Amino acid sequence: MANIKDEIANLPEPTQDWDDLAIDEQGITVEKLKYFLPKGSRVKVNEQTVELVNRLIDESSVHKGLMEERLMSHLHLLGPGVGLKQLLKGIQFVTLSVTPGMTQSKAWMITFPDKAQEILERDGDPSSFASQYARTKVPQTIMENIQIADSITYAPLNHQIVQKYIELMNGKAADGPASPTVQLNAAMALAEKIKVPEDMTINLNHGVDEDTKNVQKDLADQVGSMATLMRQRMTKGESISSVQKIGIKTESIEDAEVVDR
Repeated sequence: MANIKDEIANLPEPTQDWDDLAIDEQGITVEKLKYFLPKGSRVKVNEQTVELVNRLIDESSVHKGLMEERLMSHLHLLGPGVGLKQLLKGIQFVTLSVTPGMTQSKAWMITFPDKAQEILERDGDPSSFASQYARTKVPQTIMENIQIADSITYAPLNHQIVQKYIELMNGKAADGPASPTVQLNAAMALAEKIKVPEDMTINLNHGVDEDTKNVQKDLADQVGSMATLMRQRMTKGESISSVQKIGIKTESIEDAEVVDR
């Protein structure tokens, strides 16, 4: 008789190492769930609800922080026929199915092991059930949402990258002073990363104020000029200590304010 554990064991293992994800575990609480629930939601939230949510997350085979983040982002899907358990199952299935090395069938069997076992016992094909489930509303909506852009999901990490470029450009590396070459490369990389596009369309309902845009442009101009200056001075053979004195001011960055109209 076919066994779900044997079937899963014979399928390819996912190559994703969840420990590599730069997402912290938040810890689901009653207060947090109530805060993120859409206005007017009839979902009852208490300690038993939180225990259920945390147990399902722990049993999901998915990075806990990632499951928590996607749950908070998709609470608006709760409603008739869609409770917290159904939503978490949808998140688990979609997250596993897009994991490198994983198959949609395996993701479905891990998500619904009892149903998968029943199908295997009658010599059925789990892949058809996986495809059918993938086309339902909850997984379809989650799939569409997580494909919006990694830049939104990993915005905090993007900010850390910019800060690291600034540190390297100013001569500060993790293991000591950064070499002139490292400083130059960091300056050029930062100039490219924060460069304001020459031609772009801006949604004024979700932009930044004029002061912030001016600060960003000023910083981009400053970094670009600095990268050029550093390259010229190094080409002319100036001393390392002289080139390393170049730096930029970060006060304007800290003062910038992003607004959401």
